[in-house]
Amino acid sequence: MRTGGEVVESGLPGPGLVRDVFSYLIPPLLEAYGGILVAHEKIGDDAAEWGAALADRLERGPGAPDGGAEESDGGAAGEPAPADVVVTTGGTGKGGSDHLRDIVAAMGGRLLVDGVAMRPGHPTVLAELPDGRFFLGLPGNPLAAVVGLATVGEPLLAALSGRTPVEPIELPSGEAFEPELRRTRVIPFRRMYGMASPAAGIGSGMLRGLARADGFMVVPPHGLELAAPVPCLPLPWGRPLGGHAPSSASPAQKARPKRRPAASKDPVDWSALDA
Repeated sequence: MRTGGEVVESGLPGPGLVRDVFSYLIPPLLEAYGGILVAHEKIGDDAAEWGAALADRLERGPGAPDGGAEESDGGAAGEPAPADVVVTTGGTGKGGSDHLRDIVAAMGGRLLVDGVAMRPGHPTVLAELPDGRFFLGLPGNPLAAVVGLATVGEPLLAALSGRTPVEPIELPSGEAFEPELRRTRVIPFRRMYGMASPAAGIGSGMLRGLARADGFMVVPPHGLELAAPVPCLPLPWGRPLGGHAPSSASPAQKARPKRRPAASKDPVDWSALDA
């Protein structure tokens, strides 16, 4: 369910408006993580509209098949029933137009995750309702929403469908990071020469770097030295990350090809380097 009166679906956005990206971004990701999309819709910022849209999902019968996830309510008789997970985008902050927490409380639900100490994606919210249904609230910025889905939504969908969650893989960091206390950085990266290097264009509201990324590198609050091992989460469209876990040898030692005499006419062996 996309939220926000400032979101427009076509044309050039005017002042204070933004184009809808979530309709094209979130459904394929939900399906890639094993969800079964029922439907999706857009609502505004009014609290009554939020309450009606979310409460409607509780009154329309049993949930969708195992592993189901939805972004909208089901319809009347004959239309798809609501799923086990309702995903919202936007409205997870604590401002005047953010109503998810109040609605969860009014429905007798409980917050399982009320914000995560990470950047981007800090305002991600996960709630459980009395009937066992879940609300997953993703932030309104596109990259932040994908980070929330990959770090909180993917393990939820894995648990509901009985599969093992995506496991992080350690790669050597291609960049040094200064400490940023009390917050973990989740950064789109490209695997280059066997190392995880931050992609370009990775602001919270940007998707350019994410589109070319192989995964997310999870930088701890205390920072990283160059070539230090860093946990990396793969993305559905990224290249496989396996087979590059760091060993006792340094990345430079592992990547350095065997010394070749300058006068040699044999071809250069580049097999130790990743593209």
